[in-house]
Amino acid sequence: MTRKLKYKHITWVDLISPSQEEIDEVVKEYKLHALIGEELSAPSARSKVDVYDDFLYLILHFPTCQMCHGEPNKKSLSKIEDEDGTQEVDFIIGKDFLITAHYENIDAVSEFATIFESQLEFGRPGKELNAGHLFYAIIRQIYQSLEEGLEYINDDLRQVEKNIFSGKEKEMVEVLANINHNLLDFRWSLKTHREILDSLDLAGRDFFGEKFTYFLHAISGEYDRIWSMLESNRETFGELRQTNESLLTIKTNEIMKFFTVMAFVTLPLTVMTQMFGINSDYLPIVNHPNGFWIILIMMAIAVAIIFLFFRIKKWL
Repeated sequence: MTRKLKYKHITWVDLISPSQEEIDEVVKEYKLHALIGEELSAPSARSKVDVYDDFLYLILHFPTCQMCHGEPNKKSLSKIEDEDGTQEVDFIIGKDFLITAHYENIDAVSEFATIFESQLEFGRPGKELNAGHLFYAIIRQIYQSLEEGLEYINDDLRQVEKNIFSGKEKEMVEVLANINHNLLDFRWSLKTHREILDSLDLAGRDFFGEKFTYFLHAISGEYDRIWSMLESNRETFGELRQTNESLLTIKTNEIMKFFTVMAFVTLPLTVMTQMFGINSDYLPIVNHPNGFWIILIMMAIAVAIIFLFFRIKKWL
């Protein structure tokens, strides 16, 4: 599907899962290099930035953030499964046109399209605008949507913290694994952005002029803020996972200690009962009128001695 919008003298062409015919039409209309058509025909494995005479070609991958929009399920912290956790957006940035291509619907881009259609000012009022300003506005919208997703993850981590200290350590193991899956998706998608944005900073200044430097730095600033939030969430996750594992270990050790004590207590009692159950002509105490009670008292004394021994050794 092709969505074509105009703002003053700037044209934005948004390709959503484009067909080969749509790609060929855009390549022909904007006189793009044939290699661009090949790149747009299928998702790319890596992010990159290429510089051409009349445009910049940029590929970025973003985490699939289904919890960034709409109303998330507050009762469940489980991850919504997706294919590989990433979404690709290709940007072709000319002087007065911007072409974006993605292979599935991206909410942040759709939201910006609504803003764009309303003819709101996205650049500097009264200043000269170019397609670079439009690119800046879109990339900022995408990064802001990722911020919402990271805030939801942070809320999940806070809920996990409460559950951990409420005695629900076992239940939180799977939840923490799902949160880690989300964080890995974010990190995997965003880790190459710094290198790409640094290259774009140099190429963008040459293409749009030194006055555009502010917007290039602003894009890097948006990315740095998202990366900082991601690292903060990862640190919190690591501490919560360590705490959860420690509490689970303590509980496991307590259970093992209980069963060990029970084994030590029952072992001498078992031996004692077997001794008095030997098939023999004469057994002391057994034939006594109060033999049962005497044996019972002896067993109670043995249990008391064992418990006292454990107390002295501080094993209980």
